[in-house]
Amino acid sequence: MNANQFIQQLKSDLFNDWKPFEVAWLFLFIAAQIGIYIHSPNSILGMVAGISGIICNVFITKGKISNYLFGLIFAYSYFYVSLGQNFLGEMNTTLYVYIPAQFIGYFLWKEHMQNAGKGEAVIVKALSAKGWIALVAFITIGTLLFVQALNAAGGSSTGLDGLTTIIVVAAQGLMLLRYREQWLLWIVLNILSIVLWAENPSMYIMYSAYLLNSLYGYYNWIKLQKGIHS
Repeated sequence: MNANQFIQQLKSDLFNDWKPFEVAWLFLFIAAQIGIYIHSPNSILGMVAGISGIICNVFITKGKISNYLFGLIFAYSYFYVSLGQNFLGEMNTTLYVYIPAQFIGYFLWKEHMQNAGKGEAVIVKALSAKGWIALVAFITIGTLLFVQALNAAGGSSTGLDGLTTIIVVAAQGLMLLRYREQWLLWIVLNILSIVLWAENPSMYIMYSAYLLNSLYGYYNWIKLQKGIHS
């Protein structure tokens, strides 16, 4: 896909196949991020991360491939916000998972798109029983090992930071491979992240928006997996 094709795809994703409540939802949370920054202007990067992250997540909910552009903006800004808080797990997740995933995900999704309404959406899959067993084992063992590494490195909130980091890795992997169960992990992650970022208004609002969006995302991806478009 050349630059012109990408621009046309972005225009299609931005202006086609949107329900009124989805548009209202998106602008409501963007306005909330801007309002938080105006009220407590402590971090412009936090606001940028919040806005780009919300747009990215709403695009993922709809299966739109342009989510990866906004995901890249989010990843770079979120890295520096995490750096300022000394959340080593979040920093490493962003550097080694979020940023590479934006490039990998784009090319993986590009080959698996379908017509949905007036635009395109990704083709969705569902986990098997064996897939669930592997997922639970990965999260359990990965968290135990990573918390030990964070403790050795002197990180902050290592138990919660370690758990959220491993869940992100698992959820991001499921997203790249187009599994609808990614949303169940994002729901858990967003609840934990609200606790982790409780003292940062921009991040708190962002993860609250993510939580609500994840609930809708799971519902919408079930429809996409079943081939239902409305």
